[in-house]
Amino acid sequence: MGTEHSLNDTQRYILQVLRDVLKALDELDIPYYMQGGTMLGAVRHEGFIPWDDDVDLGIIRQDYERMLETVAAKLPEYLELRTYQDETDHHYYFARIVDKRYQIRRMGSLEERLENVWVDLFPLDGMPNGALRRQWHKYRLLMTRLKFHLSCFKKVNIKRPGRPFIERAIIRVAMITHIGSWFNTRKQLDKMDRLLKKYPPESSKYLVNFMGQTSYKFNEMFKKEVYGKGTEYPFEDITMVGPDQYDTYLRSLYGDYMIPPKECDRNAHVSELVPIQDPE
Repeated sequence: MGTEHSLNDTQRYILQVLRDVLKALDELDIPYYMQGGTMLGAVRHEGFIPWDDDVDLGIIRQDYERMLETVAAKLPEYLELRTYQDETDHHYYFARIVDKRYQIRRMGSLEERLENVWVDLFPLDGMPNGALRRQWHKYRLLMTRLKFHLSCFKKVNIKRPGRPFIERAIIRVAMITHIGSWFNTRKQLDKMDRLLKKYPPESSKYLVNFMGQTSYKFNEMFKKEVYGKGTEYPFEDITMVGPDQYDTYLRSLYGDYMIPPKECDRNAHVSELVPIQDPE
């Protein structure tokens, strides 16, 4: 398990941000689980996926809400918590802790933009226990997510590799019709917030990270025992906590996850590090 590789500039910066974030979460006694490509990197590379440019952490909803209220006071002055409710241009539902000193140029959207180096923080939410109610909840979440993405379409990564035909068709229609102007981003995010909080994790059999890269397939929904109490995994020169049943988790997201993707499919965020400017 794991392969040796050298870190690029972006990954070195993110690793330092990650150390600060983990220190703050530890001081606040807020448990977390590695998510998505971060979990995959821990298992397949014992660190970053060589072509990845961010870190994803999942936090169970009740701890996530506590994190939103308390973590800012524990961060060094160069780090900042971003949420969709603040006054920044943060347009994602999930929270992000950013390093205000450095930026990454994102080139996968219709509009090229700069974003601070970041660590993403996803809420892990409960799902209905009954099958029919769970299907209806999925439908409502998917419709809200679609309206949200259409509302901020110019910021959606249209170059992400491996998109299914239906997504590519929706993107093409949106580009032609400008349908996104029908929807208000903040209203859709508020609706998403209400829906995701409807079923508390403590009384649910399932946990879902609904804002992950491929979570529209609900392949990031698991019985709670998949996450369990959390297991430590090596990640570069530190250890991080991920789901107990890592094989079940990773196979649901990636299939045969030990086989790397084709080289043309690797830079999913289509990004590059902007040259560092001395903040002084």
